[in-house]
Amino acid sequence: MNKISQLISLLGGTGAVAEKLKIKPSAISNWKKLNKIPSNKRKDVLELGSYLNINIEHFLPTQKLHNFKFKILLIISGGIASYKSLEIIRLIKKTDIELDVVMTKSAQKFITPLLVTSLNEKKCYIDLFSIEDETKMNHINLARSPDIILVAPATANIMAKLANGLADDLASTILLASFSKIILAPSMNPVMWNNLATRDNYKKLLERGIEFIEPDTGDMACGESGKGRFPEPRAIFEFILSYMRENQKLSNQFQDISIIITAGPTIEAIDPIRFVSNKSSGKQGFEIASELTKRGAKVTLISGPVNIPFPNCENVIKVKTAQEMLDNVTQQLPADILICCAAVADWRLIPKTSSNNKIDTNNKIKKTKEKLLFEAIKNPDILETIAKSKLRPKIVIGFSAETSNIKNNSYSKLISKNVDLIIANDVSNNKVFGEDFNKVFLIYKNNYEQWEKQSKKSVAYHLANRINDLLINYNKRAVNA
Repeated sequence: MNKISQLISLLGGTGAVAEKLKIKPSAISNWKKLNKIPSNKRKDVLELGSYLNINIEHFLPTQKLHNFKFKILLIISGGIASYKSLEIIRLIKKTDIELDVVMTKSAQKFITPLLVTSLNEKKCYIDLFSIEDETKMNHINLARSPDIILVAPATANIMAKLANGLADDLASTILLASFSKIILAPSMNPVMWNNLATRDNYKKLLERGIEFIEPDTGDMACGESGKGRFPEPRAIFEFILSYMRENQKLSNQFQDISIIITAGPTIEAIDPIRFVSNKSSGKQGFEIASELTKRGAKVTLISGPVNIPFPNCENVIKVKTAQEMLDNVTQQLPADILICCAAVADWRLIPKTSSNNKIDTNNKIKKTKEKLLFEAIKNPDILETIAKSKLRPKIVIGFSAETSNIKNNSYSKLISKNVDLIIANDVSNNKVFGEDFNKVFLIYKNNYEQWEKQSKKSVAYHLANRINDLLINYNKRAVNA
């Protein structure tokens, strides 16, 4: 009897497994014959084993990942399930994935750093104030280097810290300082999991784009039963592999595609200390640049003055004025795609006296009894200029910040400026600038989409998919032309 046949028998037999998984018994018989469970059913089988309290991990082969550079940071927080994280380490070590491990002080009450170090064959990080580690700013290196940060188990405490911005140890500091994908695998008492505070934190983290491997339902170590049980290590491992495969598919989606992205505000000086600008933080443009870079694009980011870290894209150009931004966009052409996300100042103000005398703007303008007037000079429209030029990229996308008539005003811009897609948002009452969330409309020539409010990182992810669709359609039209 092969391994899969043994497994099906252990789970109750062909008929029972088929009924519980809601598939035909003939499919189960085929699994036994081939000694293989399809990848899309592995998670269901693992959950069934967990439900029946049967350890089935050794029946399922570990999948090797070769020639795939991927880094994971595992954070082990302090719960009774901490010991199960050792099995996650063991499974990851069978692959080519690079793994680092951080343990909280509470986790060390259940397992020792020495045990983790021995299993992972690398140092286990435990202390934010380690002289040896922090001379290299190790908490920042640990935050920035991984592709995934997996918190397993994730206690109610570490969820609350992350949701509310607390950073009082190495693990919580890393989580707040990271751009990486964060995945939490909660483990706690069922009453704690269903507590309103925990539910609020869960919802808050989901809105920020943090992903969860939902806890299982079953008997707990405390003697109670319900939802909150730590997911089986194999199920967590399979979840991570699934994410990595999807990431691998997307990693070359925009290979050899050149993309110019403008972001942030522009500044128009009135004199050496005064200027005209806006409240744009650059966050949405930076998230788009980051996402498209991850998907293999050659991204040039042209940004006005911002106070946030720059993404790791191929080329970053810093500018101040609208004219500087236009000049730099033009210099980067030709390109395949242009995304004008910057909030460009529409005017620059030229000061004059009430008697129409020019004022020296190279020095600070002094207050006098004479009335000061400003002439508004229109700045170049970067989006329209490039969209109507001979070097127009294949795809041109603009952003539209509106306070009223959002769809109508944005559609007018789409048509008048010869743009393929407008991303519109409502900026009234300062709903967008500087925030981490965005609610956008996608305006096309023939239709529009309205997206739910979500993190700017999530907007960037979904927008990248739409950009890929536009590029595919463009290439089809080019072939048929």
